[in-house]
Amino acid sequence: MILPMKNKYIVRSRISQKKFREILKYFAEDIEATKIANLTGI
Repeated sequence: MILPMKNKYIVRSRISQKKFREILKYFAEDIEATKIANLTGI
């Protein structure tokens, strides 16, 4: 039996799915990585 993963985006991730989707949204809006880090608190 295969159990579903908790975070479907990244295996053994240290960030939540919600945070990952937020970061992805900012990259789609073409915001710089340093600004994204400040916005998300990473």
